[in-house]
Amino acid sequence: MTKMHDDNDRDFEGLEAFFTAARDAAPEPEPAFLTQMALQAEVIATERREAEAAALAALVARRQTSQKRGLVATLAAAFGGWGALGGMAGGMATATVAGLWIGLAQAPSLMQSMGLQSTVVASASAEENYLNDADILALALMD
Repeated sequence: MTKMHDDNDRDFEGLEAFFTAARDAAPEPEPAFLTQMALQAEVIATERREAEAAALAALVARRQTSQKRGLVATLAAAFGGWGALGGMAGGMATATVAGLWIGLAQAPSLMQSMGLQSTVVASASAEENYLNDADILALALMD
């Protein structure tokens, strides 16, 4: 095993001479290459400055536009625009109509829908009983 190790060391000694020679004689880039690289860097820097200036101009224009909008338009933009508000308004209108219908249609009370009728007997007529079933249940639970 040591013999293999020794053979490898001899091979590396020859390579080390090549590496040392390469380190000592570092190649210098040609002046034409350096000039071309400098020109490309200048073009890239100019394009970047122009892009930053355009982005800044767009930001200033957007801020001026947002300052001209009114409160309602700004709120509409915050919710996703007028299209989104149209959908929300449609949903809210439906919920409002449903709430009014339920409130005005005099749906049976919770007690009646569960099958629990009030045990209070109306004296002479239904107009004299001023409490509904839910109020009667609440009074009964308080005692």
